[in-house]
Amino acid sequence: MKALYIVGIVLSFIFLFVIGFFIAEVESARYMSYYDYSDPYSYNYGYSSYTNYGEDETLLGGIVSFFFFSFFILAGILGLIKTKTKTNKVLSIIGLSLSGIFFFWNILVMVDPGALSYDEVGGGYIFYSLVMLAFMIVGLVQAVRYAKRLSVSTAPVTEDILDS
Repeated sequence: MKALYIVGIVLSFIFLFVIGFFIAEVESARYMSYYDYSDPYSYNYGYSSYTNYGEDETLLGGIVSFFFFSFFILAGILGLIKTKTKTNKVLSIIGLSLSGIFFFWNILVMVDPGALSYDEVGGGYIFYSLVMLAFMIVGLVQAVRYAKRLSVSTAPVTEDILDS
């Protein structure tokens, strides 16, 4: 579990950069859609033949985010099963609930990228990534404490007397 939480911490930071990248890509695609570059001597502002408006970038961002959400759901389930502290159980349940909400929100983004663009939902994804970073850090601390408690309780009685 400790390794899973460490990977979760690293993926939370990576997810923050991925979110920033896709927000910038979608905003850039929207900005570029206002200009028609098929004719360099034409200044057709607002009448571009490019009608995508960042839908491809939004779909790609949704697909990439899908894998991050799937990992955090898996980490929450495993944290709920493997680590038996009350704090970790509560945080795993809250994390699973939050992950489920954002997972379905991400599915909505992927189903119709023209209605919900990635730069519109990116702020929520940043919030989610920061919350999951905090949960992964607390989960790591709880997993270490749980492992220490297990190692102490399974030690023979003679070792406990010698160590005290």
